[in-house]
Amino acid sequence: MKRLMLFDLIMAIFGAIGAGAALIPGGAASMGVPTDMLVHAPFNTFLVPGIFLLVVIFGGNLMSGILLGKGLGIGAYLSVFMGFITGVWIIIQWLLMMAIFPIQIIFMMISLIQGTVAFWLIRNDKLPVPFSAYQH
Repeated sequence: MKRLMLFDLIMAIFGAIGAGAALIPGGAASMGVPTDMLVHAPFNTFLVPGIFLLVVIFGGNLMSGILLGKGLGIGAYLSVFMGFITGVWIIIQWLLMMAIFPIQIIFMMISLIQGTVAFWLIRNDKLPVPFSAYQH
């Protein structure tokens, strides 16, 4: 559980870095991501993607890491969900930008690893489904 917790916290850090780059004016361009990439997107700046990265990717992975750090199995379920959400986020980027970049492929692989490791932890530790009712 500790390794998955560290993995989730590292993903949260990457989410915070990406959000910072997107939310700080000129931050994305300084990282080699010009606003020209948003030609096919429904917005003209990186504000909306930055908010998504901050709230969903950073917040979700941070929450998952904290829950796992407290030994709560629901953190593993949240980690599976965050791996899925990150993968969907990358696919949406591919569709909106009409291009695939190496960093996106890396994060797609990371999201698959995150989901797989979390799912393995759930199966291996036989973690109960969150909020499930059972009788004694």
